Amino acid sequence: MQPAIHALKYEGRVELAHILARYLSAAVLETPWREIMTRLDGIVPVPLHAQKMNERGYNQTWLLADSFASKSAIPVLDGAVVRVNATRSQVGLSAQERAANVQNAFQAVPRQVRGKSLLLVDDVYTTGATMAACAAALRRDGAGEVFGLALARPDQQETRNISL
Repeated sequence: MQPAIHALKYEGRVELAHILARYLSAAVLETPWREIMTRLDGIVPVPLHAQKMNERGYNQTWLLADSFASKSAIPVLDGAVVRVNATRSQVGLSAQERAANVQNAFQAVPRQVRGKSLLLVDDVYTTGATMAACAAALRRDGAGEVFGLALARPDQQETRNISL
């Protein structure tokens, strides 16, 4: 999984998003996801900062979310949450550094999220700091339920669950 995610994220292999999204689709066939999926109003990809988006040319998480959503009737709410701070890469940071790095980095658009049940989608879940910061922004601006789903979680690395 790691080489495929790396190729999608850093090598411009955007065609891999469709293949990798199948893993997300398979995950939601399991309990409790089947029931959660029936409650969702939208899928929200974790955003890149505009500067990073300009450098990379695409958001790999949006590609994953879009491909995943195409197999359901749930819309992707692109732009529902925005990365307002250009944070440094999370690679190599401790759990505490990761949380501090993304604290207040995101802002939701209230008219898109108010009262909605949402699914955040990310490519990699390491400590949960990014997903927790996105979820906090969504809840702060009126989202109802917020769930998180990531394509992968690193092995052999200390991870901790953060309530969304």
